[in-house]
Amino acid sequence: MKFTILGSTGFIGSALVNYLKSEGIECDTLDLRIQKIDEKSLGHVIYAIGDAGESFKKKPVEAIDAYILKLKKFLEKANFESFLYLSSTRIYYNSTSTDEDSSLIVDPLKFDNLYNICKIMGEAICNASQKQNVRIVRLSNVTGENFNPNVFLSSIISDAIRNKKIILKTKLESEKDYVLLEDVMEILPKISMFGKDKIYNVGCGQNLTNKKIVEKIKEITGCRYSIEPKAKKYSFPTISIQKIKNEFNFQPTSILTKLNDIITALQKKQNLD
Repeated sequence: MKFTILGSTGFIGSALVNYLKSEGIECDTLDLRIQKIDEKSLGHVIYAIGDAGESFKKKPVEAIDAYILKLKKFLEKANFESFLYLSSTRIYYNSTSTDEDSSLIVDPLKFDNLYNICKIMGEAICNASQKQNVRIVRLSNVTGENFNPNVFLSSIISDAIRNKKIILKTKLESEKDYVLLEDVMEILPKISMFGKDKIYNVGCGQNLTNKKIVEKIKEITGCRYSIEPKAKKYSFPTISIQKIKNEFNFQPTSILTKLNDIITALQKKQNLD
């Protein structure tokens, strides 16, 4: 059994490499910027290229190359046992249902929809490839001790530790789904090798409000928090994870139960820095 990770320097990709190696599974990496695709089998490929953070906001045209063009070329040339494309549950933002087979709604006139459009385009390329064992995972907001400074939860924990104060730019009632990195690491290889369907949501299956999160961080760190006067409410639809529950008996852990561990890990990291 062999895995090849594309995007191995990113948040999810690097965690996958570490997890697979810790499990004694052969794991290679492939950098499409400098390495050519040859005819040898890459085993089970997980395509973790693509960043919803600063690189996409600052250089959207360059980011599109990773989301669409590199993906197309790879699927045309590569030899693999299975291919798993990591998409995002953000594509459900304008939708009324989050079932994997539900219709999706995007607005090309809004810049913040560009990321969603690119992810949907990536999914369409996968579906059109006509290759065997090509699957898609729509990931929710992943968080864990492998820290990603470009996402909301990581940034407010960092503020709580460094400044003893969190300033929220969205209202306390804002809510979305968060899933633990450890849960994601365990389920992705299973879907890659054994998935019976084409598309899977991977999330916690329930939303957490800003209020619940900052109150828990306050309890642990003793920080204060406030809300910007012009803060808006953002509520994402609850993500359906019934499919992976049924097929893989997936039982995600609430991040609230792990916040203390995540905060402790970040404190140690910042002390080393």
